[in-house]
Formats: sequence, structure tokens, C-alpha cells
Amino acid sequence: MLHTTAIYALTPQGAQLARRLAAEYGGLVCLPHRMAREGEHGFAALRECVAEGYARFGHHIFIAAAGIAVRCIAPHLHTKSTDPAVVALDQQGRFVISLVSGHLGGANALAQDIARITGGTAIITTATDTESLPSLDMVAMEAGCAIHNPQAVKHVNGALLADLPVTVHDPHNALRLQEGPHAHRFRFVEHMEEALCGSEERAANDAAVLVTWRDPMLFSPGEHTLVLHPRVLHLGVGCRSGRSADAIESFVRRELATRMIALESVACLASVDAKADEKGLLEAARRMGLPVRFFPADALKGIPVPNPSDKPLRAVGTRSVAEAAALASGAATGKNTLLIQEKIKDSGTTLAVAMETV
Repeated sequence: MLHTTAIYALTPQGAQLARRLAAEYGGLVCLPHRMAREGEHGFAALRECVAEGYARFGHHIFIAAAGIAVRCIAPHLHTKSTDPAVVALDQQGRFVISLVSGHLGGANALAQDIARITGGTAIITTATDTESLPSLDMVAMEAGCAIHNPQAVKHVNGALLADLPVTVHDPHNALRLQEGPHAHRFRFVEHMEEALCGSEERAANDAAVLVTWRDPMLFSPGEHTLVLHPRVLHLGVGCRSGRSADAIESFVRRELATRMIALESVACLASVDAKADEKGLLEAARRMGLPVRFFPADALKGIPVPNPSDKPLRAVGTRSVAEAAALASGAATGKNTLLIQEKIKDSGTTLAVAMETV
């Protein structure tokens, strides 16, 4: 059985609580050999056990002193955008401490959830939470946006904590910051240029947030500008039978980069169902971290496209694969969809890009 949560305990009372939490989360209970039961993981040394499993689990729960947890995880910490959630609590569940990755990793939410189960108190120390302010990494995650430069989060959150205005370019209000009690803390601008450092309206050290599907290479944001990519783009891809993953991936990446389109804003890759078993296409999508949708040729036939062709009609039963699949994928979300890049091709791959619109 695969687990996403590891729960460590060192005492018999802690082991009882670990089993209780494991029943809630489907977690793997990790105990000293003498206490481990069938189906649980026994260890000789906690530090070695954590080292072996640190990267395997998204959540680590230590029913032990916080200092023990800190010493075990310290050699394995990397960045707030990649580290798993780490929570520590006493064996009675009175105090549940969010230690690492409170926002992006979900440790704050996990601590609060565990505290509800144990009847204890969640200890949350992230500044924006203690001040009841929005944290932009959490806002981005909840909005389904990819964070291009996580290091800029501290500048934006720092400005909010200092009660300084933050300039925001979010033309479709994807972050929902224009609503609610904190809207007055932001200065919303219509044009991207107004949010870039060096503009007349904004000094280089003023914090800003850009929500865009454009590649940041187009505008070179400064270190105080947080760039967020909404996942609103859909790639339609067609390929010759047997086309390699290397060829498909390199073509897609190159063409998107040439057109300053951020791969991080792509929500899905789509094609005709005749390509559902095309290994190169599936592997290319996996490497780019994209889910794949396949549509029947009959469903693609009825979609108006600017560049229909008889060649795919003979091969797979529709006059358009890339353009029609991109539009169909966007429409599958229930949103209106606009083709922002018509079909482009090389010797064995075709690509088109559609965007969800308001």
C-alpha cells in the first residue's frame, strides 16, 4: 500500500496516537522495532528512518519533542516550495506545531486538522497567519496558479506585513484579491507595464504581483515582483505514428519559448483518441508534467478551426487534430476558449494553443 503520510512515535502512548492518526490519514506508522505491529514500519534509529523516507512522503508527523523532529529533518531541508509538510505534537495531542512548509506543503492546515482530532491547540507561527493576512503563496495555490519565482513571495508578504501597498496586475481577478476584506491593501493596475519595476508608478523595491500566461523572459521582472501563471492554456498536439518523446517534447518547448508562452500556464495536453496509445506523446506529456485528454475524431470534426486539412482526415478521421483538440480541451472545463496560436508544425508534430477566457 502506498502512503502519503509518515507518522513517527517513540513511546507506547505515542504509538496509540499514531495509530489513531493513521486511521484518519491512511498514514504509515513508524515505531521502534519493539513496538511495531504487522503492517507498521519498525526502525532501529529514528534519524535513519526519516532519512530513508523524507522524500517519499508529502506529510511527516512526529509524535515527539519538536527538537527531535528538527534534528531529524535538518539535513534534508531544501526550499519551501519543495519540502514536505512537517508537524510535531506531544503524545497527548495537546499542542500541534507546524514546523516546515506551513503554506505550500500544507503543514498549517495539517496541524489544525490534527488539533481538531486530538482536541488540542494548533501552533501556527507564519507571520501572515498570525496577523490574519493573505499569504500570496497560499492565494496562488488556492487559485491554481503556478509560482514562477517562489523567492519573491517573501517580498510581497513582507510588504503586506509592513502595511505597504502591493501592486497587482491580475486582469481576470484569478486570485480573487479584488474581493474581500484585504482588497484595500493592493493597488490593482490594468496594464502589465504599470506593475513592472522601473515604471513611473512603481519603484524597483516596491512589491508587485503579475498574473500572466506569458513567459517572464518577455518582461524581466525584478526580485520584488512575484510572477504567477494561471493554468488556463491547452495544448493541442498531433504527431506522426512512432514519433519519439524527445522530438515531441523539444518541439513543444521550443515553440512555446519562441512565442513567449509559459509552459507553467498549460493546464492540459490534448489530442485525438487515435493517439491514446502513442508512447512518445504520452511520455512527452509526462516529462512536461501535463495531464492528457483524448477526444474522439467525431467530436473534433464539428469544431470550426482556421486550418483544416485533408491529411489528418485520411489518417485519423478529422480535418483538425491540434487546433480542434486544443479548443475541445478548453471547452471541457466549461469555459469559453480562444485559439491564441494557430497550428504550427515540423516534420512530424503539430501544435496549437487555446486559452480559457472569462
